[in-house]
Amino acid sequence: MNIPASKNIYLPIAMLAAAVMLIGTSWIGDDAFITLRVIDNFVNGFGLRYNVIERVQVFTHPLWLIFLTPFYSLTREAMVTTMLVSMILSLGALWLMATKITRNVEYGSLLVLASVASGSLCNFSTSGLESPLSYLLLALFVWQLFRSEKKWIPAFVAGLIFFNRLDLVILVGPALAYLLFQSQGNERAKIALVAIFPMLAWMIFSIIYYGAPFPNTAYAKLGTGFSTGMLILRGLEYTKDFVITDPLLALIIGKALFDAWYSRNLLSKLLALGIVFYIAYIIVIGGDFMSGRFFAPPGFLAVCLLARAPVPQWFTEKAKMFALISVVGIVATLLLMRVTGLPSTPIPSDSIGDERLFYYSDNGFIPVLKRWAETGVEPVHRWGKWGMELKAEAQRTGMPVVALEGNTGMTGYYAGTALHNVDEFALTDAFLARLPAIPGARVGHYQRLIPPGYAETAPNTFPTTSVIALRPLLNDVTLATRAPLFADGRWAAIWRLLSGHYSWVYDANIYGVGK
Repeated sequence: MNIPASKNIYLPIAMLAAAVMLIGTSWIGDDAFITLRVIDNFVNGFGLRYNVIERVQVFTHPLWLIFLTPFYSLTREAMVTTMLVSMILSLGALWLMATKITRNVEYGSLLVLASVASGSLCNFSTSGLESPLSYLLLALFVWQLFRSEKKWIPAFVAGLIFFNRLDLVILVGPALAYLLFQSQGNERAKIALVAIFPMLAWMIFSIIYYGAPFPNTAYAKLGTGFSTGMLILRGLEYTKDFVITDPLLALIIGKALFDAWYSRNLLSKLLALGIVFYIAYIIVIGGDFMSGRFFAPPGFLAVCLLARAPVPQWFTEKAKMFALISVVGIVATLLLMRVTGLPSTPIPSDSIGDERLFYYSDNGFIPVLKRWAETGVEPVHRWGKWGMELKAEAQRTGMPVVALEGNTGMTGYYAGTALHNVDEFALTDAFLARLPAIPGARVGHYQRLIPPGYAETAPNTFPTTSVIALRPLLNDVTLATRAPLFADGRWAAIWRLLSGHYSWVYDANIYGVGK
């Protein structure tokens, strides 16, 4: 018998254990500070910019940025604020899964514990990236998909999901397509409108403001010039790393896909198909350098699918308390291991690493609060301290500092507007993002050679380079990102950038021509 959530003792225990796990392991990485620098510039009146002289969309998650901005504007503090917001969203997603999606609250409670026991789901329940908001929206989508008679409601949530991160359209796309094609006339038009409106509105804004419909990171990471075969091999390595480092979530995904395959419910099959498509996408794009990050959203969707599936036969009345106590013990053990784990500093041979382990000792929720209480001063990572030194140098000289800085997050955030950063990995640089990456570059860190003369002139209104063949490309990027929105020639430049006019750079020895 399924006990109502209000009278269930399992759920409070599971949620408390989950909260303790997230508080104990919460962290924030360098990539999150790229978004936080943009938010800081925005609330200080400089616009949605990373380097204040240019408009470049350096973030992949517009909705997460919009959602986080009011909280940051109230506190003007980055680390604790972001981690608290992330924890609340993640716990909200778990509660929604265990009370609204599951058919059995006790079984849902067990899935809450399994979720925080998963390294990937737990690690990216915080981190400062968009995953917590993705979890909550995915839970809302699944809940409304099976519950609501008004098909436009889950369609609207789906629209918010890929407004939060565009590539998640692959994950919910099959179910969304079903909603669309099962409808007719005005209802179909309404579903299509509410699904595409958030992202379409943003893309129109992005073209006008940034001169590009997609985040600059898409050009930096997908426009590398690497062969599809090489990317697939890297994607398979990333998948192998996930299975080895997070076997629990790999089993959850496998079980959810197996159950959906034999399910008579078409919606469950379509959600499972979205998971398969998304994993294929992860492999094709070459994976990532953050172990488990890209598998966290499909992993959470798999948890929701398990919650919707019939309760396993082994989950009897006698087994419930034993299972709960056992898993709570496992979660407590994992919490101790994750908190006391030694920081990871070397880059692994496969270039895929545990980012939480790398940052936790400096940027973990508990370590930050502990040092703050002991010293009375907000603790700052060494990269942030380097940014503060750059800011001090700019104040001494009265001139902005130009840095060739690959650690674009904390250094940039703490340097503030005093720094113009030329990012060798091209995440924040629209010009370098349109150049091919150096062969053999680390996955997720697609380094570019910086054309001679560019770095020195980057903070100028019109930067240049001694590589003559690249000057037209640089000129068009400058018009798109620095000229007034409706300046003469800007829209022609944007068209050339979007239409493949400069695709030749991936086939040419660009650093050796025209000098």
